[in-house]
Amino acid sequence: MKIKFKLLLILLTVLFVNNAIAQHHNTQTSTRNPKKLNYRNFVLPGPHFEMGLKLGGANSITDIGSSQVGEQASLFDIYSRGLMPALSIYGRYHFGADFAIKSTFTALMLKGNDRWSPEIEIVERAKSFSNTLYEFGLVGELYLPRNYANPKQDFRFFWIDLYLFTGLSAFYHEPEVRGPIIDEYDFEILNSDDIYNNYQLAIPLGAGTTLNLYNRWTIGFDINFRYTFFDYLDGFRRPYSNRNDFFFTGNLSLGYIINSDPRRSNRIARDRVFRPKRGDRLVGKR
Repeated sequence: MKIKFKLLLILLTVLFVNNAIAQHHNTQTSTRNPKKLNYRNFVLPGPHFEMGLKLGGANSITDIGSSQVGEQASLFDIYSRGLMPALSIYGRYHFGADFAIKSTFTALMLKGNDRWSPEIEIVERAKSFSNTLYEFGLVGELYLPRNYANPKQDFRFFWIDLYLFTGLSAFYHEPEVRGPIIDEYDFEILNSDDIYNNYQLAIPLGAGTTLNLYNRWTIGFDINFRYTFFDYLDGFRRPYSNRNDFFFTGNLSLGYIINSDPRRSNRIARDRVFRPKRGDRLVGKR
C-alpha cells in the first residue's frame, strides 16, 4: 500500500505543476480566440495500432533481505544491488484520444540477498535467491486530457502525454533459494512440492509518459508495480509472514505506429501552428 500511495502522490504532484504552468501561460496570452485545441487529437487523430520494445530494470520486495528481525521487508528494503534486467515486447491499440489497451510479454530476473541487510542477525541468516519470470499482461490505459487555449504557444511547451494503467497479468516463475536450512519450518518449505504454484497472477498498477515523433514513432517511460497473491516469489517464507511478495519494473520504450486513421483536418492547428500538409488539404476538401 505504501508503494501505491507513493506513486499516486508523485503523479498528482506532476499533474499539479503541469496545470499551474498551463494556467500561467494562458494568463499571459490573448483571449481573443476561446477555442481549445487538443494536441493528441491533432497528432494522433484516430484509432491506431502500435508495436514496440521496452528495456528496463526489475526489483522485488520479498522476505529475503529484510532490514529488521522478525519482520517482512518494507518499502525501504529495496536495494540497488537487486536491480536486474527486464525486456518486453508490446502491442498497443488506441481507441481514440483518451483510451488504449496494451498487451505485453515480459522476461525479467529478480534476486535478493540477506547480506544486503543492515541487521547483523539477518546477514548471518545467509539466505539468497534468484528468479526468472515470464509474464503476459493485459492493461487498460487512461490518457490525461490536454486542452490548450493558445495553441501557438502551448504546442511548443507541452509535448508529453501522461497516462495511468491497470489490468491483469499471468507469469511463470521458478525461484532458486540458497543458504543453510534455518529450522524445521524452513525445511518443510524447501522439501514441499505443492506449497506454491509456478504459475501465478498479478495486478499491474502504474503510470507512464509517451512522446509522439513524426506521427509514426513513440518513445516513453513507465513504472509498473505488480501486486501478487502469494508469498513465495523468493521461494522463502517465515512463520510471521503476513504479506505477499511484490515486484516492479521501470521501462524505457520505443514504438512504431503500424496503421492509423487518416489525419483529420484541424483548421486551428493548420492556420495558426503548422503549415498545412497535403493530407490535411485532401481531408479538408472531402
